[in-house]
Formats: sequence, C-alpha cells, structure tokens
Amino acid sequence: MTAFSPRALRNTITPAIASALACATSPALAEDEIIVSVLRAPTPLSETGSSVSVITAEEIIDRQYVFAADALRDAAGVAIAQNGGAGGASSARIRGASSGQTLIVIDGVVANDPSAPQGGFNFANLDASTVERIEVLRGPQSLLYGADAIGGVISVTTKHEGTEGFLEGGSFGTARAGLAAGFENEDFYGRLSLSGVTTDGVSRADAGTEKDGYRAGTATLSAGAELAEHWRGEIALRTTHSRAKIDGFPPPAYTLGDTEEIERTEDYLASGRLLQSFTNFDGALTLAYNAIDRRNTDNGVETYSAKGGRLTVDYLADIALSDNLRLLAGAEAERTSAEVSGVDESAKAGAVFAAVEVKPVEAVTLSVGGRRDEFSNFKGATTARASAVWRVDETWRLRASWGEGFRAPSLFELNYDQFGATPNPNLRPEKANGFDIGVEKLFGDDGRQRLAVTFFRTRVEDQIDFDLIQYGYYNIDKTRARGVEVEGNFALSPRLSADLTYSFTDAVDLSTDAQLLRQPKHKGTAVVTYKPADKLSLSASVIVNGRENDSPAPNDGFVRLDLRGAYQLTDALELYGRVENATDAAYQDVSGYGEPGLAAYGGVRVRL
Repeated sequence: MTAFSPRALRNTITPAIASALACATSPALAEDEIIVSVLRAPTPLSETGSSVSVITAEEIIDRQYVFAADALRDAAGVAIAQNGGAGGASSARIRGASSGQTLIVIDGVVANDPSAPQGGFNFANLDASTVERIEVLRGPQSLLYGADAIGGVISVTTKHEGTEGFLEGGSFGTARAGLAAGFENEDFYGRLSLSGVTTDGVSRADAGTEKDGYRAGTATLSAGAELAEHWRGEIALRTTHSRAKIDGFPPPAYTLGDTEEIERTEDYLASGRLLQSFTNFDGALTLAYNAIDRRNTDNGVETYSAKGGRLTVDYLADIALSDNLRLLAGAEAERTSAEVSGVDESAKAGAVFAAVEVKPVEAVTLSVGGRRDEFSNFKGATTARASAVWRVDETWRLRASWGEGFRAPSLFELNYDQFGATPNPNLRPEKANGFDIGVEKLFGDDGRQRLAVTFFRTRVEDQIDFDLIQYGYYNIDKTRARGVEVEGNFALSPRLSADLTYSFTDAVDLSTDAQLLRQPKHKGTAVVTYKPADKLSLSASVIVNGRENDSPAPNDGFVRLDLRGAYQLTDALELYGRVENATDAAYQDVSGYGEPGLAAYGGVRVRL
C-alpha cells in the first residue's frame, strides 16, 4: 500500500473510492501515469474502466478559468446553466441528469445543498483559483457515492501545497486577487489561501437595464501530520461569503425584470480524517460537515431564507488480498437538515458497501460491487455497479461499465407546503440504471495524444416532479438519456496543440417525449494553443452550444469565442490577459437571463 508522506497522505482512500473502480484518462495525462479521484489511492490509467474527464490546475491557469463552472463547460457530457453573469445561480448537468441528480464532492465532502429544492449544488461561488483538479465521473455512481449520483459525480480537489498569488482587473469594474502560502516536509504539510472577486456586473434579466453586482471571498486551510507509525491525520476547511444582486418577477407584470433584491450566501466545508497504512491494508475514518446559509432581501425586507447542513461519518478499507485481487469496503452514516423560511426538517441515513477488483489476466481488469442505503423517512435502496477494461495493446483500450443510481427525495420535496401545496412524506427515491461502452486510441511516443469515443444510455424511473393537479411533489415521471461523447487531444506540431470535445445527448421525458430542460442535444468545444516562443503562449477556445428546451421559452443555440495570452517574464512571474466573448455574441444560458458581451481582462501571477 501507499507509503506515508504528505503527498501520499493526500492520495489515500476517502469517501469517494472512485479511482479504484472508475476513472479514465485525462487529456493531459499519459496512459501509464497514475491518477487519484478525491484523494483516492493511486490507480494506473490503464486499469480503470469508466468514463472520466480530468481538468488539472495547469489547465485552469493556462485557460484562465475564473470559476469552476467555466472549466466544466469544456468537459464532455456536461451542461452548465447560469442565471446571468458572475454570481448568478449556476448548475451542472451530466448526460441530461438534473442538477439534483449530480453529486458534487469537494475534498471528500459532499457539497450538495440539503435545503435546495432538489438538493443540488450552486457553482456560482466556487473559485477556480483554489482548485488543484476537477474529475467528472459520468454515469450512475451510487455504489461509490450513495444518493444523488444518477448523472455522475463532479469531484473537486483543492490545492494543498505551493505559494502563489495573482492580481487581475478588467471589464464591468471587475477585480480579482488571491494569495496562498504553503509548506511541506516529511512529517507535516499545511496551506492557507485567501481569494476574492468583485464586479459591477451587467443586468441579470436580459430585458433589464440596471447593473447587478457581485462580490465574494473564499478562505481555505488544509493541513496533515504523521501521528505515529502507520497513522496520519489531516484537516480541510473552506468557507465562502458572497453578496449578489439578483433580478426577480416584480408586479404588475410579474415577468423577469429589474429588482433591488440581494442574495447573501455563506458556505462552510470542514473535514477531519484519520488514516492507516500497512503493507496490504489502507483505512480512513472521516468526519465531515457541510453548511449553507442563504438570505434574500429586497430593500431591507427578507424575501427568502434557507439553511442546509450535512454531518457525515464514514470508514473505508482498501485491502490487497493478492497481487491481482483487491477488496474495498465501507460504511457511512449522515444527518441532513434544512430550514426554509422558518420551517426546520431533518433526516438520517446509513449505508454499507463493498466492491472487488480483479485481474484474471494481465490485460483485463474487472470490478463489481453492491451497496445498501437506509433512510429514516422513506424506503431504502440497493444498488450495484460493474466495469471492465481490456488493454488490447499499448495504444488501444476497450472499456465498459454498468451501474445503478438513485436520488433520495430532498427535504424540500418531502415537506414543501408553500402556496397551498401538500407535503408528500410517501415519496420514493428516484431509481436509475445506465451503461456506457467506450474505445480509446493513444498516439505519440508518450501516449499524450488520444481519441476516445463513448456511447451511453441511462434510464430513470419514479422521477420526482411537481404535479399541478395534485399540487405537490410526486413520483410521476420517467426519463431516458442516450448519446455519444468524443474527446480528442492532438499535438499538431511541437508548438501547436488542439483539444476537442463533442457531446450528443438525447435526453427526453418519456411521459411527454419533450427534451429535458437546459440540456442541448449538441455541444462541442475546441481549444487551440500555440506557443511561438518558450515564454509566450496564445490560445483560442470555441464553445458551440445547440438549441435547448427551457421555460418559459426554448433557448437558441450559440457560439462563443474566447482569446487568451500569457508571457512568462521570469520563472516565478507571469503576465496574462484574455478577451471573453470576442465576437460579442448575444446568448442566454437560462431563458430570460442575459450574459455579458465582449469583455477584456488582464493580470499578473506569481508562483514560488
């Protein structure tokens, strides 16, 4: 198993256990390299079977992503919807699944909001400058992650080492800054970071005229230490405070327009972990807490408030039974709570799961596992997952996976009683099953060029929706998503490279045959990077987003072009700049909400 060191500590098993059973190669990584998923034990890329996209810290810096949602727009199979510019509510969907069916994990802590209507996660405040890597694990993943992982999992790992800082400014009165300091030795590591953004913004309502500003600050702290031989401990803390001006539906027309409403949000994530490492055994005991506090006011009068909390404890074991046989097993318990406009509710849940990974022959890796979840306020769920990968030769790989998933009814759905609605304590978990089959071809001597094609299908039953006749939430829908994802990474010359993705997602409500909301059938991205000199980098990126269904009206497709450049003055000092929406395209992520037009930004970055 893994030898103890600060770096190895961060690669030891966590609640996600994903890299042992489900990961695939990153565009930036070679076939024989090692990846980890949410601080998991290292696993060779050639021995993983499911569909994963990896966004690294270097890609985040090189492409000058501001928020994590910006980076996710370039990932295959992911659709981002944001209510206007910076600070607007932002959600992610994987393979047509809703935001509530997509699980978000930050440093091993489930970050979904228990007080949100579907229990989803708002990406509006997740600052990309604090992120080390993002892994997008596609397909039903309840074996590994439990509830809410129907579409997949977005796993975010924040930075735990390095000293750096940046200062940036640009259009719409925007300013950003960040500073981080860290150190590491054989027995201890620690890092503290502070970052913030402020902008005057643009009107969130496309028909509005007044600016809707936004400001946010994030602080993170991580540390780990050797406690005794074979034992280590670590902590991770993160908090974000934000203030965003939002638009609403004022009288007399009650259509989206300018208002004086302000949303204030406080997010907290905290975890402590005790780790064991022996010759054939790794273990991790984790205690984690996630809290979200939102409050909306209009001219000083409270219009909405919500508080969500999640306390989780779990234990995970990774046992090497032989050179070709591995057992992973775990148990977890959690308590969730939600207070919405003064109404307080809570629920408890527990789960056990186990999986085995076996190599019957050198070129094949198989995995299979099962999980049982029990809940205090509705029936439990049993799920399973299996995957396989065949390394045909050094350049070809075939992979397949099948899995089940479920989404637990949110506390909001179980207890919603506003405007005369009837609470429904008899809601059942949404149930899903899906599979994908993929083929991957590697090019070049180092295996860093690749072309991957994945076909997928997912079906969801007992989907929860609001029934206008019974006027409440009920299990009334069935949905189906199928499609293909293509990822390509090519070195066109020693100084010119191209990264491409294309996603076809046919996601429909089987009750009405209507396309699911905010999920384009066609989405493509291209990033072309040219380095005319060793210290100079230029790049252009294009997002092509097809027409999509939305309410109250469909959204037309759009094409957005961004341009970037960076110059390395010294080994530690870099100047950079970018032009966003270079063609000044008018488009909407969400019906009725406008997006910023042509904008330019520049800054300086120091890395020691």
